[in-house]
Amino acid sequence: MIDPDDDRISVLMCPDYRGSNPYQSELIAALENRGVEVTATDGGWAFPLLVGVRRHGVPDVFHIHWLDRFVTTNRRFPAVIAVLLGVRLIFELVLLRALGVRIVWTVHNLLDHERATPRSELAVRHAVARLADRIVVHCEEAIESVEETYRLPDRVANRVRVVPHGHFLGVYENNISQSTARARLDLPPDVPVVAFFGLIRPYKNVPTLIETFKHVSGDARLLVVGNPLNEDVENRVEEASTGADRVHTVLEYVPNDDIQLYMHAADAVALPFDSILTSGSAVLAMTFERAVVAPMLGCLPGLIGSDGGHLYDPKDSAGLQIALRKAIDDREQLQEMGQRNREMIQAFDWDQVAERTRNVYTLDVEGTCRCTEDTG
Repeated sequence: MIDPDDDRISVLMCPDYRGSNPYQSELIAALENRGVEVTATDGGWAFPLLVGVRRHGVPDVFHIHWLDRFVTTNRRFPAVIAVLLGVRLIFELVLLRALGVRIVWTVHNLLDHERATPRSELAVRHAVARLADRIVVHCEEAIESVEETYRLPDRVANRVRVVPHGHFLGVYENNISQSTARARLDLPPDVPVVAFFGLIRPYKNVPTLIETFKHVSGDARLLVVGNPLNEDVENRVEEASTGADRVHTVLEYVPNDDIQLYMHAADAVALPFDSILTSGSAVLAMTFERAVVAPMLGCLPGLIGSDGGHLYDPKDSAGLQIALRKAIDDREQLQEMGQRNREMIQAFDWDQVAERTRNVYTLDVEGTCRCTEDTG
């Protein structure tokens, strides 16, 4: 239990994705500056949460992220295994609560993006929401989505808190010019360039982006950069880009130091997702002062708005093409949008994120307040 007279808080954070995502690394570093002792753990295969506790001791708080890591599988009979995994997770959380551990759950996605076993996963998320002492989302717009999707009663909905996603300023090298980046990538210096960057997964609609871009006339270029999730995804991207001279693909893992090369080569970053709640890719683009083309989903409208990029209705079959056309037609506006994004993202400082997260850990936020302003 957390001692109200002791400022120290111990936290176990799971799963440990620090190797592939700077979000946790930045959050943990900022929390430790505020007297929170954080240990990231992957636990074990059989009982990942409890193994983490056995290895590192009983914490004050167990902070769970990316729930799909614990309840989805690619093995045979995925539906049956998913049910068993869900029962395991619920059992572990019940036992942790019995030990006096507070459960905090950050909802990064409403469901696993691949929707491998959506019914069983949704049932598990219903249960986890009711077991959690606090539920964290990254924007006000996400609150309603979480409440509706998980059918939260008022007593559970009152546990939801908003803690913004921090920026990536200072995380990656950011010291080259656009002209240098384009010269290294053999891209023309004077044409609009739209980029997709990140792990290429089905829900990100990269083949659709390529096909749509091919119907946008002009000299603009599309830069598709990222490691495909699997061979099938890679084949779809390659098939879509075959014969498209204005589409340049780099289908491989990109080292952190090279991210700036692709970001600076672009005027805008396109994120044509079919489902999203929080987007680290959008935060990354804004950190690098890029405009964003994206659907009006999840946190994106509030984060980007009309001043930070071109948003479109994902239900409109022509929405993406129209948004790309608008972006390509006005490079000067894209530059202004990028500057706005860089200025806006600076407000999402990790120190402030850590303060709000610490408040979540200690349950300092009273009543039904879900505001994004500091509550002390």
